[in-house]
Amino acid sequence: MPRTISSTFSTCHRLYQVTTSKIRYQWILAGAMLCVLGLALLAMAAADLRRINDSAEQNTQTQLRLLHDILHDEFSAIVRSFDEATLQLSDNIEVNNSVNIHKRLELLKSALPAMETIVARDSVGNILGQTGVDRDLINTNAAFAPNARLLHNERLVSFSKSFNSNQQLVLLINYQVKDPQGEMLGVIQGRLNARYLERKVASLQLGEHMRSGIAFKDGTVLLVQPEFKKIVGKQLPYFESLWTLADQTQAASNLIEQGLFKDHYFASLSLANSDQLNTPIPLYLITWADAAPMKAQWREQTISLFLGYLAFCILAVLMVKASMTYQVQQVLAKEKAKADQQFNDERFQLATESAGIGVWEYNIQDKFIRWDSAMRKIYGVKDEQELVSYKEWLSYVLPEDVNKLGTVLLEASKNQDTFQFNFNIRRASDGRIRHIQARAKTHRNAKGIPFRMIGVNVDVTVQRQFEDALREAEARFRSSFEWAAIGMAMLDFKGQFLQVNKALSEILGYSEEELLGFSFDAITHPQDTMQHTHLVRDVLKGRRHNYQLEKRYIHKEGHVVWVHLSVSAVRNDKGRVIYFISQIQDISERKRNEATLIEREHFLRTLSECLPGLVSYWSTDLRCHFANRNHEKWSSIPADKMRGQHMRKVLGEELFIHDHHYVLGVLKGEKQRFERRKPLPSGGYADMLVHLIPDVLYGKVEGFFSISTNITDFKAQQRELERINHVLTERTQQAEAASKAKGAFLANMSHEIRTPMNAIMGLLQLLEDTDLQAKQRDYLSKIGSAADVLLNVLNDILDISRVEANKLELSHNRFLLDQVLSKATDLFAYRAEEKAIQLYCTKDANCPVSLKGDRLRLAQILNNLLSNALKFTEKGRIHLQVQSVADGKQLQFSVKDSGIGMNKEQCEALFKPFSQVDDSSSRRYGGAGLGLSICKNLVELMGGQIWVESTPGVGTTFHFTVNCVEPEFKIRAEDQQALKLQTLAAPADTGPAVPPMLNKRVLVVDDHKLNRMVASEMLKKWGAQVHLAENGKEAVQACVSERYDMVLMDLQMPEMDGYEATARILEELGNAAPPIVAVTASASEQDRMDILNAGMCEHVIKPFKKETLIRILLDIQGQQSTKSL
Repeated sequence: MPRTISSTFSTCHRLYQVTTSKIRYQWILAGAMLCVLGLALLAMAAADLRRINDSAEQNTQTQLRLLHDILHDEFSAIVRSFDEATLQLSDNIEVNNSVNIHKRLELLKSALPAMETIVARDSVGNILGQTGVDRDLINTNAAFAPNARLLHNERLVSFSKSFNSNQQLVLLINYQVKDPQGEMLGVIQGRLNARYLERKVASLQLGEHMRSGIAFKDGTVLLVQPEFKKIVGKQLPYFESLWTLADQTQAASNLIEQGLFKDHYFASLSLANSDQLNTPIPLYLITWADAAPMKAQWREQTISLFLGYLAFCILAVLMVKASMTYQVQQVLAKEKAKADQQFNDERFQLATESAGIGVWEYNIQDKFIRWDSAMRKIYGVKDEQELVSYKEWLSYVLPEDVNKLGTVLLEASKNQDTFQFNFNIRRASDGRIRHIQARAKTHRNAKGIPFRMIGVNVDVTVQRQFEDALREAEARFRSSFEWAAIGMAMLDFKGQFLQVNKALSEILGYSEEELLGFSFDAITHPQDTMQHTHLVRDVLKGRRHNYQLEKRYIHKEGHVVWVHLSVSAVRNDKGRVIYFISQIQDISERKRNEATLIEREHFLRTLSECLPGLVSYWSTDLRCHFANRNHEKWSSIPADKMRGQHMRKVLGEELFIHDHHYVLGVLKGEKQRFERRKPLPSGGYADMLVHLIPDVLYGKVEGFFSISTNITDFKAQQRELERINHVLTERTQQAEAASKAKGAFLANMSHEIRTPMNAIMGLLQLLEDTDLQAKQRDYLSKIGSAADVLLNVLNDILDISRVEANKLELSHNRFLLDQVLSKATDLFAYRAEEKAIQLYCTKDANCPVSLKGDRLRLAQILNNLLSNALKFTEKGRIHLQVQSVADGKQLQFSVKDSGIGMNKEQCEALFKPFSQVDDSSSRRYGGAGLGLSICKNLVELMGGQIWVESTPGVGTTFHFTVNCVEPEFKIRAEDQQALKLQTLAAPADTGPAVPPMLNKRVLVVDDHKLNRMVASEMLKKWGAQVHLAENGKEAVQACVSERYDMVLMDLQMPEMDGYEATARILEELGNAAPPIVAVTASASEQDRMDILNAGMCEHVIKPFKKETLIRILLDIQGQQSTKSL
């Protein structure tokens, strides 16, 4: 209906614009009549509403007066009965005659059906008599009588309300009983029967939608008819506003108060005083009518009335419209005929001009062409030039099209009635080339001879340019589509692939032909299909034109490919989607990086939360951006509240000032490390170690990390450690002093022992060269062996001292393995032969010929093990075996004997210093128990290990390994055998046959007379000229005054030691100084280095053997000869 009304008014408005003033007056008159009718209907509705209100008010007042009359009579009877009863009970109450009181009360109750219970009390509240048992009345009003004297009424004391035990509202009537003098004797109390009053009220014939009731002045409802329990006993404030009159002074007929509240008409009336009552009754009568149903009926009638009025108005408008339409049609018909003709003419002209269509007429016989204005505009000629000749027309045509055009026209004149052709012209006005499309029709006379052609020329230059541009754009689009670096696809509105490029095929693993058979949801991850479908639906419904999202595709091989998808819809002129253009970018790597970044961030956050220290990040403006939860233990500010806070607020003023210098340093890009004492929230302080680490990005400090570690316990431990270190330092100094004293003592003892040992062993060697008997020579051999044992013990003691001082060092020189093995077996061959023990050595073929290492220490280990084997073996054999192990990286030496053997406990204690198998072994076989301990340390220094295998009564095998380091150059294979033969053929080192030092001048410097004699005799025996000096001072004087070929210099001498003497000789003689050989009782490596640094060329350790001394002297002599050459 609204659409019909809108259409009607629209039509009327259009007609109003074209009609005359007379018709307009008709419209105005019809509208005024409808308005008057509408106002009349409104007045009628208002009158009906007033009538409803008046009727409701009249009914409530009438109902209220009827109720008042009934209840007023009832309460008057009650008051009279109570008044009479008090007069009759006054004597009985005074004498407390309970029997008579009870009878009187029963008579009173039977006379008053409105009373439910009556009670008589004395002046102090004691019950004198009662009708029935009413606990609520007895308990509730016991305190009423003593207070009755406070009231001023002569007989009727009061009407009061109360609630019984069932929470029901009851009305109480209280009367005083007085003696003739006016003194109160007691009280009669009665409870009104609410059911009786309800029946009285219900006896009224109430109107429809009406109720009546009784209420107290405070608004508490006593009863309602018809029954409405919802408000009985409730205090309704809006009732109290209806009764505003006084309780004592006004007449009953003037007490009606009325009003409207929440669609209810109320009328209230107080129970008035009467001649029988001495006190007002505090009750109000209420009647009310529910106006809602009456108003609802009124609204329905009013709506029906106005709907009829609206229908009448629409009918009237339609009738007026029909009348006016007939009148207007006559006017419109005339105007339309005139306008149509003008419109058609203008439309044709506008169509031809706007479409670029020129109309021409060619007279074949005259050869003239008539052009309209559109033709002249196309060819760029003047407007007044309507006729042009055929020849002139051809002048506008491009030369390449003239012949083709003539042929077309000729063929058309012969055979065709209608024809079309295309050609190009050069426009006269600007010289531009235009593309012309021509259509024409040939007119013929009755004989079929053509006499005229009529046609049109259409300038299709713009269309041709558009088509060329379209083809070019399509080519560009296809090229960019096919060779785009990202995936491209065209899909129809159902999601079916129409076209895809190579990049998309590479992303998804399908060929282009395979993808054209799919839809987008076929390759979409199932969890992403719903979201994509919703977005496509939004585009199809026009709620959006494009969308972007990140989604997952399923690769042909089955794995997930994350892509960023951009989709745009292409619509037709009606707005419907034709197809979609999609751009697909592979973001799988980015997703993996993001996942890695999230995991790393989670890991770092978790790590920072797990770190025991305080970790936070601050920007360059000193605002906190991150803080781990450990801050909550050390600060009153929670960790999450620290973000955004300034460092001054977080640290406090004192700590901020303390740290400010370091903060400035870290903001310059420099790491900071410092300690601070931080106050604790619980009191006290904690020592913190703080690291400030700059966050530098592209050379710019973006912020810094703060890592604080609680070092309170560490500082306490540090202080304790400093104390312990101080104690340990003192004890270390004491131990070092003792060690130095021990070392000095050992060095001194070594010197003191070696010096006489040198004389002893030297004299023995000199004595061996004399003529001796066999027995004497045997004694000398035994003395020499004992001296060797004593010397070995001394060397072992010195080695143990070096081990304890961690000063045992190895040399690294090239040597032949066979030489070491042969010397070791040769050394013990004589002793083995004496004990009838077979001693032999075997070596694997793959063992190297030459090695690089400490030859003497290796020999020391072998000598010690072979010596022990000989010591503990009485018969059998001793086998020295060498083999390559660990892929040639180590050599393993084994010394196996058939001696007494050892048990497991003895083997475990074997490599400890000063340890032997047992005391009996020490007594029987001798030895200090130092050799194996030294061997163990030497083997470990050589990168190997030593162990023992032994069986008691069977024998023992010692194994040890050393690193196999071959020299940088190897001996050629053909030279190896020669070296072996040379070693085997070398004669015993017993001194040269020809005196090796013939006529050599040698100076021997020693403070010990016997040592001077030993050295002098040995040198003289070798042909040298020997001179002697007792100290360094004499040596310096001798060298300055005489020329010597060699000097043997003792180091520890009185007046001037060997070091100072050597320095003086070198200083005095320079390059002319003779070679100086140190002869010393000190056997340490440091002593050797000191000797060489002092300028001496070699050293001999006391006690020395003559073979050692002559070898050293010959080496020096050979070096001197080489220099002289």
